Amino acid sequence: MPELPEVETIRRDLERGIRNKTIVRVHVLDKRVLRQPQADFIRRLEGQMVRLVERRGKALVLTLGSGEYLVVQVMMTGQMVLNGAANPHTRVKFEISGGDGLLYNDQRVFGQLRVVKDLREVKYFQILGPEPFTQNFSEEYIAAYLKKSKRPIKNILLDHTFVAGVGNIYACEILFRCRISPKRRAHRIKPAAEVPVLRAQTIAVLKEAIALRGSSMRNYRDGAGQKGAFSRRLRVYAKENGPCSICRNPIARIV
Repeated sequence: MPELPEVETIRRDLERGIRNKTIVRVHVLDKRVLRQPQADFIRRLEGQMVRLVERRGKALVLTLGSGEYLVVQVMMTGQMVLNGAANPHTRVKFEISGGDGLLYNDQRVFGQLRVVKDLREVKYFQILGPEPFTQNFSEEYIAAYLKKSKRPIKNILLDHTFVAGVGNIYACEILFRCRISPKRRAHRIKPAAEVPVLRAQTIAVLKEAIALRGSSMRNYRDGAGQKGAFSRRLRVYAKENGPCSICRNPIARIV
């Protein structure tokens, strides 16, 4: 499933490719990905200029000239590909001014596209915690949050009310770099010794992954339809039975 680095990579590609361009035509090939009537979706998009391309957690937010927003949640297998060739998994095609095209592909059809007047209409945004690169994701915030929970620390990292956009791949890598067991209870994380490291490694791992355009474990492709390269930097995720880079013992999967 695309996580923050993958969605941020797509955002940057779309910003370069379609910002300040107009959505000329919208072709819905599979309305299952829409969260509103098809005619309403098309009406509110056609003729609109894309003013901004932003990301919130694992969702893309395109600000339209009308002041409304196109929200795209790619979920498990969604892809946003610029100027690519349509395939059997293409669900929506956007014709963009200047002869460009944008495809929304989704093999498993779990993704969600909608046009809204207010981002608070999207339940996902109502519960989302702070972005990891912002001041709101501070050591003080982390320490206070962890102190109140007895859940395993990995479960906390995966909780979008704690921090936006971290999924299984990056939670594994972050905790490995911190030398913190994923089974450690959150309230046992040491505020002075471990919280600063946890924050720093969360930011570092995500930035490294963005620089390498994400991780392509299965379906993820960037805005150009290419795979991400961070997969080659993974130290523990999907490395079961391989040697640990520190102790050389076999890596065990925890279920």
